[in-house]
Amino acid sequence: MRILKVLVTIVLIIGLLAISQRAESQRPPATLFYADSIDNINIDIRNDRYGKISSLIIYHNHRIAYESYYGFTQASTLHPISSVTKSITSLAVGICLDKGFIPSLDIKLVDYLPEYEYIFENDHRKKAITLRHLLEQTSGFKWDEWSIHYSYAGNPLIELSQKPESWIPIILSLPMDTIPGTKFNYNSGCSDLIKELVERTSGMDFRAFVDKHILTPLNIASYHWDTYPENGQPAWGGLSLTTRDMAKIGVLVHNYGKWGHKTVVSEQWITESVAQVIEADSIGYGYHWWVKSQPDGQPLVFAAGYGDQYVFIAPDKRLVVAINAKNFTDHKWERDHNDLIDRILRAYIHNGMAQSGTNTNKQT
Repeated sequence: MRILKVLVTIVLIIGLLAISQRAESQRPPATLFYADSIDNINIDIRNDRYGKISSLIIYHNHRIAYESYYGFTQASTLHPISSVTKSITSLAVGICLDKGFIPSLDIKLVDYLPEYEYIFENDHRKKAITLRHLLEQTSGFKWDEWSIHYSYAGNPLIELSQKPESWIPIILSLPMDTIPGTKFNYNSGCSDLIKELVERTSGMDFRAFVDKHILTPLNIASYHWDTYPENGQPAWGGLSLTTRDMAKIGVLVHNYGKWGHKTVVSEQWITESVAQVIEADSIGYGYHWWVKSQPDGQPLVFAAGYGDQYVFIAPDKRLVVAINAKNFTDHKWERDHNDLIDRILRAYIHNGMAQSGTNTNKQT
């Protein structure tokens, strides 16, 4: 009986130590962030001031510095990352360029889709559409994805996703609104045109290509990708990853295409793809990546997905911040993702000083 009591006591001590270590692992190093600033952010997340945040991970120098989960989620939970998938599609294009499958971003869509010549003939402007235009969202197609929320019928992407036939001729048959290369217009359908080019030039199924050349090198084995009849896995979304694995995409970009000692995609592509090429509603856009300024004016690169899924990269601070959420309705929460990432960046300490130049300990 005494032995049993001793064993129970040992188990309880081990359990308490594990809980203590887990709690300690979630607190960032004292020299990296103002602790009470992060604590206040965590409280606000748990009180739903940012909506239904599922998880928050902060990498510093390629190592997890802070990790927290909310609700009934944990490290192994797969989250739909929505249009963060588009930034992975951008990486796939870079790899195709690196391997010589695609000779240039200026290849014309019409040259790789000969069976749809009859569609291109209907409007000569479509013959000018290049891969570059698809990546920077300046294809010229008439398409309005943002006026009707994704949770409502009538949104063109939702309507497209419900069609059982091939999406390619449907997208190509869209009327033209502008000359390609002249106007930003967010169009998820263009990501699937990019997917078609990747498949035709590489000779591989898109999912197999991404798995072999991106996910496997990053040691991402657990994922789900929605499948649609006649269309397979979309390049505009549908991928679900753990938050740690989603953050790896940001770490790869922060490390200029390297994972450990292995080059996954060239530094040249990373540099080119995350640079602003066009402005979209006061925010910069690259090749399926967003670009804006941090509170201190330094550049911030990020991938964004419906439902508030984000991967932020602050190169000067060596930070990657991954956020997953379940904000899939059109409800306006008290605070938004811009406020959240700005608070995290302001809480960062460098050489004992906050990046904003002021102590943020009293921020609430």
